[in-house]
Amino acid sequence: MLKKGIPFLIILFVITGIVYIKYSQKPADESAPEQKEQEIKLPDEFGGLKKSAGIVSEDFERFIMDNEYFLCDIPKAWEFSKTDEKNNEKGVFGLELLGPRTNNAPTLVRIKFYLEGNAYFSGYTEFIESNSKDIFGDTETETDKYWPVEKIKLNGRTAYRFEREVKEYTNLESSSGEFTMLKEKFYVIPSEKGFHILHFMSSSSAYLKYLPIFEDIAYSFRGV
Repeated sequence: MLKKGIPFLIILFVITGIVYIKYSQKPADESAPEQKEQEIKLPDEFGGLKKSAGIVSEDFERFIMDNEYFLCDIPKAWEFSKTDEKNNEKGVFGLELLGPRTNNAPTLVRIKFYLEGNAYFSGYTEFIESNSKDIFGDTETETDKYWPVEKIKLNGRTAYRFEREVKEYTNLESSSGEFTMLKEKFYVIPSEKGFHILHFMSSSSAYLKYLPIFEDIAYSFRGV
């Protein structure tokens, strides 16, 4: 009985060895399985790396300011206007982009360069002080809120970022008291020749909807 079982054991051993060799050794010409590239979400301090300065999406076009004070990509579908000559003479160069109107409030982006010695602000610190709190120096009231000013890196440069939400009456000549809530975001970028501001504003309800467009503009921004 034992002798009859030996050939069967030998055959089983040979088959097991063949299977082990087949699956334990990788053929020399078999490449490693392809791995999908992981998309890394960059934090704000690396925001400028999210989009190459040389690439413009089909929904945007490249804008270069007079005297090459700055360049950025702007949405083609939004209305566009530049600062007038009067402001230029006062040391301010910039543009305004007007998007869809929602809840009786404009959606807009302003990008401006204030030359050193301009007629409005002595420097970027005065601009921040004037816009990051109300006229009484408060940062929060029953209707308005001003978020803290943050020092960050934007496109490799030092910048200051803050947001605010304010109550805006829609018709000052009416006694109806109708109002809308506006939410805004600012980037302020110091420069040796002055300072840049990137400003976004919309109704509070539409803020998150149009904010990505503003961020695309900001990530493409390059200034003197």
